[in-house]
Amino acid sequence: MFEAGMLKRWRFRENGQVTDLSDLNLSPLLVHLLGNRGVLDSQTARDFLNPKMTQLHDPGLLPNIAKAASRMSRAVREGQPIVIYGDYDVDGITASSILWHTLRLAGAFVRTYVPHRIEEGYGINCDAITAMCEADPLIISVDCGITAVEPAAIAKAKGVDLIITDHHEMDADNLPDAYALVHPRLPESQYPFGELCGAGVAFKLAWQFARVHNGSDRLPKAYRDLMIQQMSLAALGTVADIVPLVDENRVITTFGLGQIKHTDFMGLNALIDASRLRDEKIDAYHVGFVLGPRLNACGRMGHAKDAVHLLTEATEDEAMDIAEFLTQENDKRRATEKKIVDKAAQQVIDRGYDQSDCRAIVVADHDWHPGVVGIVASRIVEQFARPAIVMNIDGDEAHGSARSVEGVSIHDALKHCEDLLVSFGGHAMAAGLRVKLENLDAFRERLVAYVNEHLTVDDLCSIVDIDTECTLADIALHEVQQIERMAPFGPHNPKPVLCVRGVQLQRPPMIMGQTGKHMRLNLRQGDLYLNAVAFNMADLAPKLVPGMKLDVAFEPKTNTWQGRTSVDMMVKDLKISDS
Repeated sequence: MFEAGMLKRWRFRENGQVTDLSDLNLSPLLVHLLGNRGVLDSQTARDFLNPKMTQLHDPGLLPNIAKAASRMSRAVREGQPIVIYGDYDVDGITASSILWHTLRLAGAFVRTYVPHRIEEGYGINCDAITAMCEADPLIISVDCGITAVEPAAIAKAKGVDLIITDHHEMDADNLPDAYALVHPRLPESQYPFGELCGAGVAFKLAWQFARVHNGSDRLPKAYRDLMIQQMSLAALGTVADIVPLVDENRVITTFGLGQIKHTDFMGLNALIDASRLRDEKIDAYHVGFVLGPRLNACGRMGHAKDAVHLLTEATEDEAMDIAEFLTQENDKRRATEKKIVDKAAQQVIDRGYDQSDCRAIVVADHDWHPGVVGIVASRIVEQFARPAIVMNIDGDEAHGSARSVEGVSIHDALKHCEDLLVSFGGHAMAAGLRVKLENLDAFRERLVAYVNEHLTVDDLCSIVDIDTECTLADIALHEVQQIERMAPFGPHNPKPVLCVRGVQLQRPPMIMGQTGKHMRLNLRQGDLYLNAVAFNMADLAPKLVPGMKLDVAFEPKTNTWQGRTSVDMMVKDLKISDS
């Protein structure tokens, strides 16, 4: 037996108890896939496969949103300046843009503020709030602020109203004393869906503001048109922030992606053109791996204010220049990331951090760009299948990002080491931290000991989650087209992964790609033949002999070329068959 890349473990998803869906005329395979995602009855299946705008929840149900919207309306009527304080990632950038467009339509005096990732760090900071208060504005945070206790106290002491909108984890016993907190998961919240991203919360606040400011639940045409336009921005934030693509996130993403190429926003059009996506059907993949990284690169390599300007005030000429600049910044980010990944991986191997008795990785260096260490940590996790912390050394401190694997809460692991840390924060799968250099070795030892207690040697492998076994006959074109109705794919609705067993390799693998890292396989089962594409697996080609039997885990996908649509198998892993 051989493995693709590193050792991978196949795990089959548990199927829910599906009721009769015969009235929907769905294939048995699609019914099974829906059951794996908790879609267990006809009405839920109808809503899932046919999202409608009416499935969006009433924004008025969000805690304190009525108070926030009324205060915004008063600021507009009285000509009070408004500052939107956003985060520097895609979610924060799009959230800022949504509120900016809505308030500008209402005639507000509004500007945006984005902190510098490296110089100011995440969230609302005291220096920025203090400076803002000099103009006596209304301040509205988006995608941050739910832990900003001290900045909120500064604003209140200076008599400045602060509206905080956020979606991140909170300390329910120590919330900021702000004018209004708008968050779907506040204590005693009655909002029916708690997994909105920052742009989703901003979209709901914009909607509620429009209703309050116009004195009617039925919006004037200009506001209706703008809200529909802004679903594309909300979709960008929703996909890029990796929140569950279910419930109203699914609705926002479906309609936002459908709207994105028809947008009136010059900046978004320029970004699509600069990304060479004008002729593509833009889906969640393009947001996550093409558009999103360009917007993010601005904040990682420089200042995210350029990305906000692109999506708000930029003229057509400015938008084209900024979009091309973001593409160049993303290219720089990728080159920088690759260099650091290579050096970090070599450090892991040289120091033995990849051995079975070291189930967590902590690496640091003076030359690693602090804007990309989070991405590098994710790459190290993918490569070595264990929690990883990657840090930049600056003076007498190291600061960076942590990423984890299933079975270990990196937040809990850092909590276990907090007396050795300057600061930390995050959640189960991702966190940020700072540590004094004098404590770095002790921190590494204690973290590894903690993780070693929570992960076994057998856990040090990648997992391929498989929905079900099938045959090549089960993935005919009409079947795969039905499966693609489940899009958009993302957390809580992953792309379906199937497996076929005992398929025969018909001919030697064909090496693909400029770098020669990919290969195409021709597989046979009975009288049926299908092509399979295996990215980054070309190193296995010498071991693949025509006539051998393989078990293949794959994502089914339609592929249209020169007017002809066929089915491709996108290989996740393959093994020599036991049959």
